[in-house]
Amino acid sequence: MKFLNTTLAATVLAAAVVAAPPQLPATPAPVQDIVFAQPFTLDRGEVSNWRAERPEITSGYILVLKVDPDLVYPRQTAEPVLYVGDTTAQRLNVGYRSGHVVAVVGADITGEDALDLSEVKIWFGTPELPERVDANRIAQESALADAAGIKPFSATKIDTLLGQNETLDEAAMTGILDDVASLIRRFSPQEEELAVSYDASSGQASGS
Repeated sequence: MKFLNTTLAATVLAAAVVAAPPQLPATPAPVQDIVFAQPFTLDRGEVSNWRAERPEITSGYILVLKVDPDLVYPRQTAEPVLYVGDTTAQRLNVGYRSGHVVAVVGADITGEDALDLSEVKIWFGTPELPERVDANRIAQESALADAAGIKPFSATKIDTLLGQNETLDEAAMTGILDDVASLIRRFSPQEEELAVSYDASSGQASGS
């Protein structure tokens, strides 16, 4: 499996359909709130296809973000890319109907290079395919976000969220799918079918 498989991504895109696409909001655009954050580690790293360099992910954070629903409507063209600091985040649900997106961001969570969620912006940048986004593009998008006045969330808020959850230690990325399914049911219950598909994928992985 390559960092949460493309079959599930297709299920994500099929999960939300409305009569007519809403107008795409201007970007850069901040997320409205961060409502959940949990660190994770993996025994076996997995390649992320959600940025051009295809980095290997061995740790990071599961996030739930409150967003403008129109930013995450599934379109037939490039969509606003979700950034967390100096990397892209992988969206694991649509979130259009609930206004909540469950996402994974690969990052160091310990040591000098650890990602401090209280020191980085979280925002939607220019519409693009995430797999085309490289470090240079991220730097350009970050500068645009700075110019737009987008700021990190407070250290108090991040510390409170992280204090509510222990680090998940899993063998591989499939190990977090049960947790992702639970978060979808909690924050985006309109996507129950997607949660069921994550449950099934997690079960298949644990039984293999």
